[in-house]
Amino acid sequence: MLNRDAPYVQIIEHYRQEIREGRLKDGDMLPAGREIARQFGVSLATAAKVASGLQAMGLVTPRPGAGTVVTATARPRADRVRGGPLLITLASRSPLRPGDQARVLDAEVVEAPQAVAAQLDAGPLARVIRRRQATIRDGATVALLTSWFPAALAEAVPELLDRTRITEEIQGYQPAWGEDWVSARPPSSAEAREFGIKRGSPVTVVHSRRLAADDTVLEYAELTARADTRVIYQYGYREAER
Repeated sequence: MLNRDAPYVQIIEHYRQEIREGRLKDGDMLPAGREIARQFGVSLATAAKVASGLQAMGLVTPRPGAGTVVTATARPRADRVRGGPLLITLASRSPLRPGDQARVLDAEVVEAPQAVAAQLDAGPLARVIRRRQATIRDGATVALLTSWFPAALAEAVPELLDRTRITEEIQGYQPAWGEDWVSARPPSSAEAREFGIKRGSPVTVVHSRRLAADDTVLEYAELTARADTRVIYQYGYREAER
């Protein structure tokens, strides 16, 4: 029984796992919308979003007059994502790979939304630096990155307010550790337009926090990507101190 928001996202995840674990194989038919609606107790409109969401992930293909067929293994994995993965190094930078383009949408000091203020351990009405960047691949937007920093960093790290892409190490910005968590949700109207996707197609959101050695939060960021775009974080590991 589904008991969380966005039921169609949960159903999409159910079928993604079925395909991933081999219970639904290449060539199998996805259940019809009426069957999905009956099985999960949702409306036909909600069930209709499931096939489109799985199609956006490259896991199924509609066959006119036949239904929707699983095609997850019909192509190599690298071909099922839009032009290859996004490689993330620091959340303050735009995720790029060769051939990608980055566009800084804005870099300014604003009043922090309540949820952002909480992530930055800031009080209500706190002023923060906000940077928004888009990653363009093959003429299409595949990811949007919004980063927030304490306004106090504006003087120490003026690059954060520069509307050019940050490519080098940032003097004065030295996180000691970080944490990331991933979620999925329906796109906003603006995101659907930017990505060129239907409102029923889910987006992946990677949330990140970067902290100093004294656990002061230096940055909170949200990377929103099309569901058919693979996002990779690379990490280095240090030998434990003896």
